Amino acid sequence: MNNKLEKLQNYTIIARLDDAIPLNTPEWVTVEQMLNQISEFVPMNMVNNITEAIIAYADDQARRGYILGQEDLVSELKKKAIRVA
Repeated sequence: MNNKLEKLQNYTIIARLDDAIPLNTPEWVTVEQMLNQISEFVPMNMVNNITEAIIAYADDQARRGYILGQEDLVSELKKKAIRVA
């Protein structure tokens, strides 16, 4: 049950990040251009695998950053609540 809840929370975070972060950035265009260049010399399945790995890594980093930001926000709110009380 805990695993299902964790997967749901991760999905919710990923959905929020997907809605909030633009996908077509100058940084991604550069990566895409490089992948297109190497696709002339490397089999497409390898290009697809590296693309998926890059995306998975970026998603994980964004998710971790979001969680850290939420933890920082909760800490700040707790500090303010203690000062007010």
